[in-house]
Amino acid sequence: MKNIKRLVKNESFPGFLLIACTFFALVCQNTIFSAIYENFLYVKVSFSVNDFTISKTLLHWINDGLIAIFFLCIGLELKYEILRGQLQHIKAVSLPIFGALGGMIMPALIFWVINYNDAFAMKGWAIPTATDIAFAVGILMLLGNKVPASLKLFLLSLAIFDDLGAIIIIALFYTNELSSLAIFVCIACILALFILNYLRVSKLPFYFIVGVILWIAMLESGVHATLSGVIVALFIPVERKNGKPFLKHLYHDLDPWVIFFILPLFAFANAGIDLRDMEFSALLSPVSLGIFLGLFAGKQIGVFLFSFISIKLKVATLPQNVSYAQFYGICILTGIGFTMSLFIDGLAYAENVSAFEHADRLAILLASFVSALVAYIYLKCVKIEKKDKLAST
Repeated sequence: MKNIKRLVKNESFPGFLLIACTFFALVCQNTIFSAIYENFLYVKVSFSVNDFTISKTLLHWINDGLIAIFFLCIGLELKYEILRGQLQHIKAVSLPIFGALGGMIMPALIFWVINYNDAFAMKGWAIPTATDIAFAVGILMLLGNKVPASLKLFLLSLAIFDDLGAIIIIALFYTNELSSLAIFVCIACILALFILNYLRVSKLPFYFIVGVILWIAMLESGVHATLSGVIVALFIPVERKNGKPFLKHLYHDLDPWVIFFILPLFAFANAGIDLRDMEFSALLSPVSLGIFLGLFAGKQIGVFLFSFISIKLKVATLPQNVSYAQFYGICILTGIGFTMSLFIDGLAYAENVSAFEHADRLAILLASFVSALVAYIYLKCVKIEKKDKLAST
């Protein structure tokens, strides 16, 4: 029992859990259990109140419902870090901001260069712009003291802005036709959240009720429902009226559910790619190449290049006791797209999820695996610089 507790508390465990769920999904989809796997994901789950009914498949409840809680956690973490944590000073956030910006622009540019002449394929331009923080940190923790703590802080900070960028992209580019009535209800819910925040109400049931109504309204409005999680997070008070922490406690209560249940379940539900009839030449298609090269090459080049420029312009500084060689290893690690990339892929090609014979999703898994493996070997081999070879600014 003690060994199990020690394993679960290990910071690399979430990464292993995501890998295990991905492997389990692939096994289920490509063996005699494929029918059971698909029936499980596409079972209808309905909720009714008088004449109002929401009926979705379990897959949709996971992707539209549970992931909203994941975005809620992202929003809570972002708000806390900006108001109370390591992101409250501009000097501390310049490097991860520039890194995240480069890590979105370069992969999107690579995808565009390869797919610009195909309008449907171009809907997936944002797929390689995301980083899976749970997976990336899990790999980082396997390296132990080979990686300075300051680099871990950089990766975590970059991931926050990377996720914020993904949220903005989803809001701007993956929103359907809007329903006026539903948008009006969304505005009313946001106003209610503002009042609750202004009055510093710290009773969770109030935020839960308004948050659920907001989620339903966004689901019906055409705006992706998962964004409701971020909106609710922005109005959660940092402290109670008596000065005791509120936001941070809520984050710590939700975080284990996200790490140990929601993200692994999402990986299991979305990583089940049927490889039995796939022509592996499909991996050489423009979309697959755009995703793979965008994640593996675009992310590391973009993060490093923009970070390097910001350092040379003296608007940011390299993390303490870190060489450029070590820093580049972290840039390679950002190519792990996995759950966030799978999520955006589902939005981008929702009209025809099998248009590319699932090679698009397989490209995400391969790019994430290769990025993790290369980053691990690279950082394992890089010498720890302590004195005379530290990068200067």
